[in-house]
Amino acid sequence: MKINSDRKKPIETLESLRALRRRIYLWALIAALLANLIGWIPKLFTGTASPFEQVIFPVVILLCLVMLLSLWRNPISLAWIESTLFALTALSLLGRFFEVLFVQAASLTPDHLAVFSDLLYWFPLVYVLAFLIFESRRRLLVGSLLFFAVSAALGLTHAILVFLSTQNAAELYLMARFFLANAVYIFLLMVSIRMNEQYVRMHTLAETMTLLAHTDALIQIANRRELEGTIIREIDQSMRYLQPLSMVFFDLDHFKVINDNYGHEVGDNVLKETAIVAQNILRLSDQLGRWGGEEFLVVAPHTNAEQACRAAERLRMAISLHLIDRVGHITASFGVAEYHKGESPGDWLKRADEALYTAKQSGRNRVVMK
Repeated sequence: MKINSDRKKPIETLESLRALRRRIYLWALIAALLANLIGWIPKLFTGTASPFEQVIFPVVILLCLVMLLSLWRNPISLAWIESTLFALTALSLLGRFFEVLFVQAASLTPDHLAVFSDLLYWFPLVYVLAFLIFESRRRLLVGSLLFFAVSAALGLTHAILVFLSTQNAAELYLMARFFLANAVYIFLLMVSIRMNEQYVRMHTLAETMTLLAHTDALIQIANRRELEGTIIREIDQSMRYLQPLSMVFFDLDHFKVINDNYGHEVGDNVLKETAIVAQNILRLSDQLGRWGGEEFLVVAPHTNAEQACRAAERLRMAISLHLIDRVGHITASFGVAEYHKGESPGDWLKRADEALYTAKQSGRNRVVMK
């Protein structure tokens, strides 16, 4: 049933997003594994790996393998893999930062500046991962600021020690620019998130308002306004491509009796059940809507009068055979009209309505073409 399938769409969309994120992380872990292997193997054979690199490369490679295999075999592991990947990246960069500042060559030497510049390129990766992994803005901000605070503490400690021993302010200047750039990254990230939230909120509100304006609130199918727009669009398409176009007007028989005997709540359920039956019978290209009260309208493109009559007859049989709680079986009367070239939408609707009136006057539960 189309109504039930519509309810499944948010769930299906969420599952597809999770599947997409899983594929992205699979490729990201493969890329991280290759990058670490490329960085480690040459240094391993040349003996140029630092003490930190001798530890961190094997650890990172091993963890990437574990996460890759776990995510490959068990998609549910995505949550802990995301957190682990963020923590591993942050700790690796902080460890490398500590080594550069306190273990390797003296500051401001060419080797020191080269490694320091390399870290400047990679530090924003932590903020990007925080943006991708943490759904909560608070967690994203906390994770980013915690990483920034630890790195700032290390950097400023090193700069102050160098300044006290050499009275050279260049190190302080270098660190200030480094952390100013990181602060700008965090600020821009939070601004972009805020703007994205506002955009999503406004876009969602606009879609909701559009849906409410063009959807029947009770049955969740097209309302009269939407049907009127559909009629104009389909007439234009029919004339442009010289394709037949038909309309099926149908009305539930003795619906007032149902409301009087069982109440409006049961009457509303009858309308909903009728819409479900109609949606299961009609084609995807057919536009079903509620014209008003117990009247329904179907706009059927690429359909001549004879084809529309056969479709209306199938729908009439389906409605009459459908069993509704407390009410039992109901019937409906149908009026069919094919669009005539040059005819106004009002005249076309009038002919379909007259055919429906004839079906009512002829004993109901039948299809009449006009």
